[in-house]
Amino acid sequence: MGLMIVAVIVILIGAALRGAAVSQKRPGATRLAGYGVMGLGLLLALSNTVTLVDVGEVGVEHFLGRVKPAAHTQGPHIVNPFATITKMSIREQAFPNDGGVERIEAQTAEQLNVTMEVSILYRIDGNNAPNLYQRIGTENQIKSRIVLNAVRNGVRDATATKSINEIFSPNRRELAEDMRREIQAKAGDRIEVLDVFVRDIQAPERVRTAIEEKLQREQQVAAEEFQTQIIQERAKQQAEEAKGIAEAQTIISAGLTPEYLTFFYIQQLSELGEGNVVYVPTEGGIPLIRNLGGNR
Repeated sequence: MGLMIVAVIVILIGAALRGAAVSQKRPGATRLAGYGVMGLGLLLALSNTVTLVDVGEVGVEHFLGRVKPAAHTQGPHIVNPFATITKMSIREQAFPNDGGVERIEAQTAEQLNVTMEVSILYRIDGNNAPNLYQRIGTENQIKSRIVLNAVRNGVRDATATKSINEIFSPNRRELAEDMRREIQAKAGDRIEVLDVFVRDIQAPERVRTAIEEKLQREQQVAAEEFQTQIIQERAKQQAEEAKGIAEAQTIISAGLTPEYLTFFYIQQLSELGEGNVVYVPTEGGIPLIRNLGGNR
């Protein structure tokens, strides 16, 4: 609308120059300048009847307190030259902007205070943009009035239903999903919450100490269980070895017959060289000593 006002002023200036040319001795040049200025004003007015909506945006047309119910989609559009076109992004947007985080203090189910760093992805429904502009205002006003309040209240409500153990559990995705549902409930149809990211959680000092002690105890118990398993495995291996030795001794004892012992004795004598001393068993139990290869 501002450009259209400028165009009207330029046309009026051109008309004034054209009118002033009548009283001059050489009116031709002044009249020509007046027509030129009026033509420039007309070009400005015509350019204000066309608006271009960029990719990923919608345009909300409003004039004299009235908002056009249908948003202009991407591309060129013929519009009321006196109307104002407010553009809104319908792409996915992060809150806070530029990769920042919102630090929120909340209470768990045990009434313990925790501080969280949270960010979200959201977008605005293009079809709902005129209604949002009518009810709330521009895109920046939507962020400050709707997105910010929905994030803070949604995070606090979701945290209030969780215990401190659930907050610090490895499955943080479940906590983020609960926050997304709560934020969406607070925002209503004004934005669509796509995702929630929980970057960091800080607990009071005494809670952090208790959690660290619990983790140490769990690690100690796990180490002791592992050592117990090693001892049990070793005992099992020793039992198997003892069983194998006992079975081998049984088999050997069963095979040590007098005939086999005599055969084994003769076989060993045949392998001995000269100069070896041999103890020869007798029926009386008194061993005889014989020097192989000698005279005795």
